[in-house]
Amino acid sequence: MNLIKLLPAVALAAGCASLPGQDEEPVKDIIKDPAKIHGFFIRKIREREELIAAKVTTLRPEEQLFFGVRNTIAPDLTRRILLGLEQHKVEVAPEGRTARVQWCNPEFGISREFQMVNPSGKIWQLDITREQIEDFARAGLAWFRRQREAADGRIYAYPPDWVATKVSASCPCGNR
Repeated sequence: MNLIKLLPAVALAAGCASLPGQDEEPVKDIIKDPAKIHGFFIRKIREREELIAAKVTTLRPEEQLFFGVRNTIAPDLTRRILLGLEQHKVEVAPEGRTARVQWCNPEFGISREFQMVNPSGKIWQLDITREQIEDFARAGLAWFRRQREAADGRIYAYPPDWVATKVSASCPCGNR
């Protein structure tokens, strides 16, 4: 068999294997496990799909997450903080209807504990408010002020992919 004739078929198979979204876990499986909500939530924020991310939260209407992330306080810092959140702890209560999760961003020295609820016994949701999202913006501004103080009041322009020095070597929650 001529290998040149086989090349387009191999390229097509390789292209189909790497289509976006094919290797993602279905949402119906994600919402059954409180430990998987974090990854889905952060991925949808990264993809700028806040309305889809809000579906795994208790925020109603879903637009509250959209406006919380794209706030007037510091939207870029809010996104950066959210995208840097790592999940350090998931503790499901014995009754199985609530859970506590610890999300931390070591770069900004932020550690927050959130409640997750499972009222129906089938679907987990992150119990978060718009105020908590906007609190990330205020924490980002406080971080920015600390950076400026460390630079003797000067403000530097950094490229969008710039990574700041982390506030501390360990996470504020003590889990890292």
